[in-house]
Amino acid sequence: MSRFRTMTPSLPTRCLALALVLMLGAASGCIVSPDREYGGHGEVLSIGAHKPRILDKVVYTGSDGVNYEITPQEEGAKIAAVRARAVNLESTQVTLSIDAAAVTLNGKEGEAFAPFEPSSRHVETNEEPPEENPYGAHMWGRFQLRKGFELAGWFFFEVPDGLEYSDFAWEDVEFIRVPYPR
Repeated sequence: MSRFRTMTPSLPTRCLALALVLMLGAASGCIVSPDREYGGHGEVLSIGAHKPRILDKVVYTGSDGVNYEITPQEEGAKIAAVRARAVNLESTQVTLSIDAAAVTLNGKEGEAFAPFEPSSRHVETNEEPPEENPYGAHMWGRFQLRKGFELAGWFFFEVPDGLEYSDFAWEDVEFIRVPYPR
């Protein structure tokens, strides 16, 4: 006869343990960031774009150390901020000319919106930008992108409130569509 007795947990104890495990699993699933990058690729470039953040205004600190604010020009409109990146995977070097014709944000009903140049609309503000200045890096201008390198930053679009988005389309160097999940 053994000196040790095997203990079997009671049914309520097992149910409690199972409930705790399920709650921890659910909580850890809620902590995962929904801000993921979606992608598309062409013969030369790979493009990544996050879903638009719909904002009443954008506040950021410029490279000159001054705080700026961007607001919609049309009444009832919003600013759609899209974080994107372009990666040169194939060519020795490509020249990117990023302007209002370089990308579009497309709605589910076929609407197409061009980005605007942030410096054409910003005004100085005393308001502080969000922590870590997330909207401070803009993708605008001419860039030389060597093989294996990437360029990342923000595009800003003025859009109607409530617009549903289907995709982000890159049209500089080559056409690359980045679809958003339905």
